Amino acid sequence: MIKPTRIKRSISCVLILLSLQCFTQELTTVGEKPISDSILKSSIRAKNIIMFGVGSTLLNRDVITPDIENFIQIQYKRFITPNLNINGNLKKFDIKNYDFDSNGFLSGDLNLEWYVFPSHKLSPFGYLGAGILASNDYQDQNYKVQGGLGIDYLLLAKLAIVASIEADYIYDEQKGSQLLQVADQLYFNALIGLCFYIGNSKSNKLQKVKKNHTSIINSNPIEVN
Repeated sequence: MIKPTRIKRSISCVLILLSLQCFTQELTTVGEKPISDSILKSSIRAKNIIMFGVGSTLLNRDVITPDIENFIQIQYKRFITPNLNINGNLKKFDIKNYDFDSNGFLSGDLNLEWYVFPSHKLSPFGYLGAGILASNDYQDQNYKVQGGLGIDYLLLAKLAIVASIEADYIYDEQKGSQLLQVADQLYFNALIGLCFYIGNSKSNKLQKVKKNHTSIINSNPIEVN
């Protein structure tokens, strides 16, 4: 006669074997999925960006005689996570007179920037930072803080078009600053530019891994007895 304890042990062993089989099947199913599905999706953008842009600045909010200046900008971005990058830029204002020596002023900024959808071609972003606003001869300097919103759209794997709007607040460190005689303490920038992505993106790496994985599978012969 079979003891009840042996029956319980047998049932337990069967249940354990069934559980292991189900778990193995689940792992096999995950392995059969595309690599892009089984790995946490990340940014499709490369980690380094160089951006060249042009824009206009509203220096004061006088409805009758607003003072609007044009500028050119160069910017470098470095992603430290798929969403977050740190960037620095340099703006040169008052290019409409083409007199870079005696007219105009410069702006240098350092920002933290957040991309909302790094795994999509179209992604909004927002940024905050601090900077300095100076005359061309560097005799008139004022510190500032800035923040803005924008949109980045990938035209190609390494090329994107970007547009943004920005608000800047100037701290009057110098009493009687000539810059602040023209500009309000709060002024606004609007920019459009081209971003050039440098390096391999996460999606490119996944595609390479997927191709290598496929080639390895195809190269393994199946022996038939």
